[in-house]
Amino acid sequence: MESPILIDTWTVDPSRKDELVRGISDAVRDVILEQPGFVSAQIYESANGDVVMLSVRMRTAEERQHLTDSPEAQKALRELRKIAHAHTHAHPYRLVERFGEPD
Repeated sequence: MESPILIDTWTVDPSRKDELVRGISDAVRDVILEQPGFVSAQIYESANGDVVMLSVRMRTAEERQHLTDSPEAQKALRELRKIAHAHTHAHPYRLVERFGEPD
């Protein structure tokens, strides 16, 4: 079963972490929020500042795939790769179990 959740992890020099977070925030606002099926997005950073994670939830796996295939998303990824030390490691995930807050 395909998942509507995309988790994208970026490895970055801590000195450029704020720049990367701003770039991801801009991409979420400019590209992802407008996509059909958008549900939510969260940005996390590691305590030492060398990893930034973006979690995006769409209604369906097809809508997630449409997002990742869109020219706008591809352009945003190219720009973010100029900031991050390593390429992204994006993977779709399926929620197995939730504890606490409901959807």
